[in-house]
Amino acid sequence: MAESEYETRIRVEGRWGMLELAGELDIAAVPAVEELLLQLVALGTPVVVIDLREVTFFDCSVLGAMYRARAGVLASGGCFAVLCVRPWALKIMHMAELLDVFRPVATLVDLADLDSLDNGRRRGARA
Repeated sequence: MAESEYETRIRVEGRWGMLELAGELDIAAVPAVEELLLQLVALGTPVVVIDLREVTFFDCSVLGAMYRARAGVLASGGCFAVLCVRPWALKIMHMAELLDVFRPVATLVDLADLDSLDNGRRRGARA
């Protein structure tokens, strides 16, 4: 099997810490992704965002890393958000029964109102 090709970048803007991912992410990428997510949590940014808009493939191991990161962020009192626009990715989250957990949005504008984020729960959403 060929090595996965992916890119990662951390961006911090004020209260927001974002992990931007691109390319193909599989189990080989998980240690790097988890390390970067730990760095974001350690920075103490109240809002951690995972940007999947440029990801062309991910597997369930990546979803597991995201789920664990979300738990860590929420445990530290932060908010967790996922940016995702690709129908195939949303379908995978749905099949893994994580769509309602991650509640991905398409743009940062959709997350602009921090009051709508309540430690991972958005207004009107069931706990």
